[in-house]
Amino acid sequence: MSAVPSFRAGQPLISLSKTWCRQAHRAARYKKEIKKVKWIPSPPEEGHGEKIWIWSHRRTDQTVYTLRPRLDDEHELKQLPYNGKKLKPATLRKDYWSPMAILKFGQGGGDIGRSVFQKLRELKHLHEVSWPLELRIKPVQEYSRKDHKHMAEEKAAGREKVLYRNKHQRGMALNAQRKNSIADMAAVLAGMGKGNAMNIKVKGEGEDASLEEKLAQVTIEWKNDQDQQYAEEWTSNVTHALMEKPAYVLGTEPPAPQVQRSTPEANEA
Repeated sequence: MSAVPSFRAGQPLISLSKTWCRQAHRAARYKKEIKKVKWIPSPPEEGHGEKIWIWSHRRTDQTVYTLRPRLDDEHELKQLPYNGKKLKPATLRKDYWSPMAILKFGQGGGDIGRSVFQKLRELKHLHEVSWPLELRIKPVQEYSRKDHKHMAEEKAAGREKVLYRNKHQRGMALNAQRKNSIADMAAVLAGMGKGNAMNIKVKGEGEDASLEEKLAQVTIEWKNDQDQQYAEEWTSNVTHALMEKPAYVLGTEPPAPQVQRSTPEANEA
């Protein structure tokens, strides 16, 4: 490649114009020689999308979706919006984040899983940017001692007053998406939404049977089976199960901690 022409003192302006025309002509010739290569996306890896991990924060109830059994700051932090100062973590700590549920679509269900993954992320983003005005109102569960006293005084005076959340409290309420994520799971797995791959076509019984549309089968493994109660209804194609090491089983009490007591024989030894 030739060097960029420079201006020298005493050089005629005619020679400069010839130099620039020659450079433009060469650039056009090189541009024609470049072949246009069409980008073809590589096919997904085997098993990619057959499982979806839903992660939840222990304190803030934030949720994150992944297609692999681990968290990556580079990818998963993009799913967490900035709702205020000190409301978005700088990194995903393993002692705060744990799998809340795992969606299993079976072998060969990667296309369905990737479609459900896209729908869940779109609904999560919709909850974060299009929240109702009722979110500004502070519920009674969040009242402080000062708020209870103030509301009692207002009630005694015969006035009706509504307390509103401040900016930081609204951000914390927007971060808590665990309940919304469970409700979104029930809706997406029920086949709702345009282009949902959960609606598959299966040939009916008989030789002359036509194609029938039905919902794909999916299994949800819960860390705590009480979480499934946040959804209004689950369709029959969804099977509920527990993880290998559940955090809590519905209808049972957590085991009492075993205290090891020392005996006189052990002290003598």
